[in-house]
This record gives sequence, C-alpha cells and structure tokens, in this order.
Amino acid sequence: MNITIIGGGLAGASIGYHLVKMGHTVTIYDREDKGQATFASAGIVCPWISQRRNKKWYRLVTASARYYPDFIRTLESETDMSTGYKNSGAICLFKPDIFDKATKRISDKAIGHPEVGQVRQLTREELSELHPSLTTKYPALIVEGGGQVRGLKLLQAIKTAFIKHGGHWKQESYEGSDDDSFKIYTTGAWGSEQDYQPKIAHQRAEIMHFKLLNQKTVQSPVVMALGPTYIVHLEDDNYVIGTTHIDTDSFDTSPTEESREYLTEELYKYFKPEDVEITKMGVGLKPYTRDYLPFIGYADKNTFIVNGMGSTGLTASPFVGLEVAKLINNQQTELDLNDYSYIEPQT
Repeated sequence: MNITIIGGGLAGASIGYHLVKMGHTVTIYDREDKGQATFASAGIVCPWISQRRNKKWYRLVTASARYYPDFIRTLESETDMSTGYKNSGAICLFKPDIFDKATKRISDKAIGHPEVGQVRQLTREELSELHPSLTTKYPALIVEGGGQVRGLKLLQAIKTAFIKHGGHWKQESYEGSDDDSFKIYTTGAWGSEQDYQPKIAHQRAEIMHFKLLNQKTVQSPVVMALGPTYIVHLEDDNYVIGTTHIDTDSFDTSPTEESREYLTEELYKYFKPEDVEITKMGVGLKPYTRDYLPFIGYADKNTFIVNGMGSTGLTASPFVGLEVAKLINNQQTELDLNDYSYIEPQT
C-alpha cells in the first residue's frame, strides 16, 4: 500500500516504522508544531500503579508496557542510538493511612504478570539509599518493573529507523488530501483542525526542570508522588517534576507563572529548598477524546485516526504502532481494536 501519515509524533512515527518494515510505502508529514506532547513528557513506563477503572485503557497500557523492552532492544540495535530507556524501578509514595491498602492493590496486579517485577515496601533507609535527597516523610514502596524513557530521544530513534527502512519523512504541512494514498491522521492536539470524528480536545501540561545541588549523582528510580505528581531523573543532577492538567482551547506554549508557583510548591513537598535549583519550564499540549480513552479506528474506508493518547502516549505509542500496522496489514492483533473505535465510519 501507499500510505500517508499526517503527524510525526510518537504515534505517527511508530505506526510508520512498523508499516515500512512490513513492506509498505510510507510517507510521514510533520510540520513540527510547537507544543507537541512529547516535548513535555516525563517518560514514565509504569501503568500498573494507576487507579483508573477503565478496563479497555488498562489492557492497552499494560500490553504496551510488556512490549516496551523488546521494542527498545530492536530499535536501539537498528539505529545504534540511545532512547534513554531504563528499567530502574518506580518509587511510589502514599499517605500513611492508605499505604498498606495501596501495597496490596499493586501487588495483586503483579500476580501472573512477571513484567511488573517485585512490589515491596521500603524502609526509610532503603528509600534514602535509592533517592538520597528525597523526603522520607511519606511511606514508600518500589515497583521493580517500572521504567522510564526519554521521549525526544525515543522519537529521534524511531524516525531514524523509519528512514533507514525506506520511509520518507517530510518536515512540512500535508497538502495532498485528494491523492489516492491511504491516510492515517496522528495529529494530536491539532486534530481539532480536521473534519473527522472523534472530537479532539487538549490539555496544557507543564513540567518543571530542576537540579539537585547537594546529592552525589545516582541513577534514581522514577517517583510517583502524592496525587498526580511525579519526579523523574533525566541525567547527571537534572530532574523534572510534573505536571499540570489544564483544559484549554489555546495553542500558546508560553510557561505560566501560575503553573510555576504550583509546581514549586509541589517540589518543596519532596525536597528541601536549599537542595534544589529550578532551571526552566516545559509545556506540551496533550490531546484527549471521549472518556480519556484513545481513539484508534477508521474515519472512512481510506482514512484512519489515532488520537486522544494524552498522558498515555509515551507508554502506548510503540505498541499502538505495531497493532495498527498489523490491522492495516490484515494480521491478527493482540487487542480487539474495536474497543478503541467508538464512532461509525463514514461510507
């Protein structure tokens, strides 16, 4: 098939990568809009700790996490590039009154799923050894299967492999809507510009970059702190804390003082002010659709849509790329993709 993909974020790049390896002729158009979700992604791959009750979403993200290690090994061997992927575990912090209940909830998810790894409670001494500057105020457990990846490095590696396998990447807007290629739209927040269903909305997500000043460099696990807050070690003494979730119609990617104040307050819950240096803010626009469940399906017989990945995008995009490529190639998919296609295609 002659396939055109509009949108070169992680989802579009991954779909293109898997399709071109199956022998299709694939061209990806990406106009590099400022604010792509990848640019404000923390890179956490640890879906098992979520309390979301949507079973379709959970099947998607857990299958995606299971696929990640093999995908990364293949991608890095094909490109000789680092994606920043590390299986360094995830520290999870809780309020004392729910700690034992949370430990059981997460431990139960590990039964029969070896990719989750061991789930165990940490002593304060163990926590300090893993993350020396992090507060020991809150009880903590570790999920040893948790990992992280650098979103921009991952995207660059997929793009490089895609081109190496014969794909065509154009850094420009797609203007050929009347051509006869099969089209896949993976346009993220900018899907609102298209006439196709489903309806796309987006949230503004801001993250704060900071340095730890008084800690010997160690490879710290990701930290899932209280509520929606997370803390991720990038490299050396550089970290990020995030994130905000603000519904907006705007595509402005300028950092806001309000978000800076909020994330500063969060930062000081977990680190002493004298131990940190705030360096910059990052902003991304994360798309979402109905019920915050990604849409993966046909808009019409010649048009396919993947959107609404939101915070799921970094975890799910490699696996979604494989599943969509299989579907288009008339191969059996692991998931029933009808679960993610909840509009009637146009005829």
